[in-house]
Amino acid sequence: MKHSQDVLIDKQQLQELHINYQTYKSLFAHYPGMMYLLDHNGLIQNINHYGDRLSRHHNVKINKKHYTNFILSSEHDEVNHFFYETLKGKVTHFKTVFLTPDQEPFDVELINIPVYIDHEVSGVFTLVRDITEERAAAIALRESQEKYRLIAEHTSELIRLVKVESGVITYASPSHEAILGFPTETYTGQSFYEDIHPDDQDTGVHLLHSTKDEPAVAEFRRRHRNGSWITLEDRATSIPYGISGERMIVVVSRDITEKKRAERELQRTLKQLKDLKYALDESALVSVTDDSGIISSVNDKFCEITEYTEDELLGQSHMILDSGYHPQSFFDEMDMQIQSGAVWKGEINNKTKNGNDFWVDTTIVPFIGDNGLPYQYVYIRKDITDRKRAEELLRTSDKLSVIGELAAGVAHEIRNPLTSLKGFTQILKSRLDSDSDQEFISIMLDELDRINMIVNEFMVLARPQALTHEKANLQDLIQNVLTLIETQATLNNVQIVTRVIENIPDISCNENQIKQVLINVLKNSIEAMPEGGEIILSLFPIQDEVIIEVRDNGEGIPDHRLSHLGEPFYTTKKKGNGLGLMICRRIVQNHQGTLLIDSKDGEGTVVTIKLPHLLSNELR
Repeated sequence: MKHSQDVLIDKQQLQELHINYQTYKSLFAHYPGMMYLLDHNGLIQNINHYGDRLSRHHNVKINKKHYTNFILSSEHDEVNHFFYETLKGKVTHFKTVFLTPDQEPFDVELINIPVYIDHEVSGVFTLVRDITEERAAAIALRESQEKYRLIAEHTSELIRLVKVESGVITYASPSHEAILGFPTETYTGQSFYEDIHPDDQDTGVHLLHSTKDEPAVAEFRRRHRNGSWITLEDRATSIPYGISGERMIVVVSRDITEKKRAERELQRTLKQLKDLKYALDESALVSVTDDSGIISSVNDKFCEITEYTEDELLGQSHMILDSGYHPQSFFDEMDMQIQSGAVWKGEINNKTKNGNDFWVDTTIVPFIGDNGLPYQYVYIRKDITDRKRAEELLRTSDKLSVIGELAAGVAHEIRNPLTSLKGFTQILKSRLDSDSDQEFISIMLDELDRINMIVNEFMVLARPQALTHEKANLQDLIQNVLTLIETQATLNNVQIVTRVIENIPDISCNENQIKQVLINVLKNSIEAMPEGGEIILSLFPIQDEVIIEVRDNGEGIPDHRLSHLGEPFYTTKKKGNGLGLMICRRIVQNHQGTLLIDSKDGEGTVVTIKLPHLLSNELR
């Protein structure tokens, strides 16, 4: 019985051994990594299928070979050390480098486990894990960390790591000292809001707490060590980890103090330019042309003075305003100067859309491109029409002054012998009976009367005359003038049509002088129609004035001559002396009135005389 019992125990042990063997075999075969068995000499006794593939030696017989055959030679001493430590009964854990059959290295992590048989270490069981990718990732991570460290330490921007809830700074880049003046370590552990300007505190709080979903940007001021305030632009971004579960953000700050100063300077400059443009637009005609002289821009005053719209001017040249006053050589010289890059200044006579002349004091400024040639021209014009008229009046006044002095001397020297000549001529007329003699004497008397009339006109110019103004009815006065001029009109085949509104207010005037004006104007109209025609004489009141209008359909006066009418010795007549119209203007002006002439070449002339009536004086 005892023998059978021993055999039964052996069967049970055998069964347990079989189960253990199957367990070991299953583990060895299905372990998802390299696993091999070494004897106490370091020879490979067995290697699992996965390890065979992992070692890339599946086409090479490796059993019974020493493990160092598959390890980088520089690693042998270290690997042997751990192998012998394991034979002493220690579990060893280390990293080394395996070699493929092509001698390509790959990183592995080894765990050596001693194999006990009958309480004696008979070999080493080794677990191998390929850490090539893991090590590469670790190296890449270290390299990345090193790059970010270098960036953080050498960037000119401020970098801070901040706990969102507490606002405490956990890291500050070395650039803090360069930008803000304080040592970098001053900021570590300090509140993010510590050095923010009091007025910008809310902005700082909003920046930290608005970065949950996306980066936030804000501008605020931080205190410099010297007490000044540095303007920074902060960009805050959440990072996916924190300390003790607290959210953290990275804040990158850029010094924009100079940028803000430049922006303020730019805004100030832009305002100054805007103000200058406003002042220029209010006082001058401004236009811009391209390098070909084509208008690309005009201001409102330019349109107002020239009477053209902006659309009518754009795309045109300034010759649209040419009045014909200046010769072509004038503009050729101007173009030559500005095309050379020089500024041109001068006075130009222009014409409006409606044909009215006006003068402008002009400055043309070329804008020079990188190639040294003008790419556009800016024209700045000032309307000097009134000044030119004043200068013209001054010249006329100077002429009148000279004429006055001349007239005084001539009249004095001529009147005495003229009186004698006329007296003796009349005596001769009474003594001579011959018809031919009488005819000659009559001609002489007429010419002496003409000389006397010219002398009288000289006397008007020579000195102001104290004349008595009396109340006069213009309707009666005009009727008297028409009676005097009617014969000359009939002889010249001219019909005078009168249009008089009833109840014309009386005026205060010297009747003889006003008659002289009307006679002179009507005679000019008659002489302007050598082939005959029609004169329309109108009389009507407007507000506080009485208007006398003389309109003919004669030859008219060219524009270039119209502006000179009334100047001393300037006349459109072949036998005129230019004094008649000048005297008429003087008489009307002495009556506080105005004399205007409007004429078009070939279309006739309109002379308008405006005189204040007595009712207007009473109203005042």
